[in-house]
Amino acid sequence: MQKDDAAYNHLLVRLKLRDLNAFNELYKTARNRLLVLAFYIINDEEAAKDLVQEFFIDLWEKALYNNIEGSLKNYLITAIRNRAIKYQKRQQMIDALTNNLQRSSEKNFIDHIENEELKNKLEFAIRHLPPMASKIFRLHYQERLSHKQISRLLQISPSTVSSHIDRALKELREVLKVD
Repeated sequence: MQKDDAAYNHLLVRLKLRDLNAFNELYKTARNRLLVLAFYIINDEEAAKDLVQEFFIDLWEKALYNNIEGSLKNYLITAIRNRAIKYQKRQQMIDALTNNLQRSSEKNFIDHIENEELKNKLEFAIRHLPPMASKIFRLHYQERLSHKQISRLLQISPSTVSSHIDRALKELREVLKVD
């Protein structure tokens, strides 16, 4: 175990020197362990793969390793655990909101908007979202497809679907802000 920790700590020193080979070695060494941990928490293989992949991208591009003072191995485990728990909570919240929306009405949510001006503004805003965000937003809120159905239809992961929906909602909130 100490030998394993020493190897990780040596990789950390090399990472702080922006050694791409050290990053590749870390990825090969730690990816599967972290994937198992993420899958254990969120119980979704594709989402776990995306979560671990996004973590490694952030680790390198945002140079997160520069903030590590202690054990690299402990940092990796903690970071993936926290991201997986955050993902799981977010998915539970999305599922609860989706269930509430579906129970509240079978009608298309745009039909509920009585104010014609707001309806037109919303439609304009949806049309001006990035193409994939717009498509996923419409599939989810207008066609009432679940994240898993959309991911299967578009051949992308459910977490990517969630990201596009989050982006769409954020942009729509900005456009539809009332002064």
